[in-house]
Amino acid sequence: METLATRLKRMRTQKEMSAQQIADQAGIPVTTYREWENGRQILGEPYEKLSKALDVSLFELMTGRKPKNADLFLKLEEVEKTLSELRSQLGNLLT
Repeated sequence: METLATRLKRMRTQKEMSAQQIADQAGIPVTTYREWENGRQILGEPYEKLSKALDVSLFELMTGRKPKNADLFLKLEEVEKTLSELRSQLGNLLT
C-alpha cells in the first residue's frame, strides 16, 4: 500500500513541480514539505492546501485513487464551500 509520503512525491513529480513550488503554493516551508515526503507525520490540517497545490482532490491525495464519481465529488466540494459561505453571511446578519 502506498504511503502518503510516497504519494506526495509521486504526485509532485508527475506534475513536474519542485518541492519548493509545492511548498510555496501550500504556504509552508520547503524543509517541512521535504520532511513530509520523507515520511514525517503531518501535523495540523494542511491537506486542503496540499491538494490544491498538487491539483488533486482530497480523496485522491489521501487514498491515491481518483474517485469513481469525480464530477459528483467536485460538486459536493462546491456545495460544501457555498454552505460555509452562506453560514458566514448569515452569522454576520445575526450579529
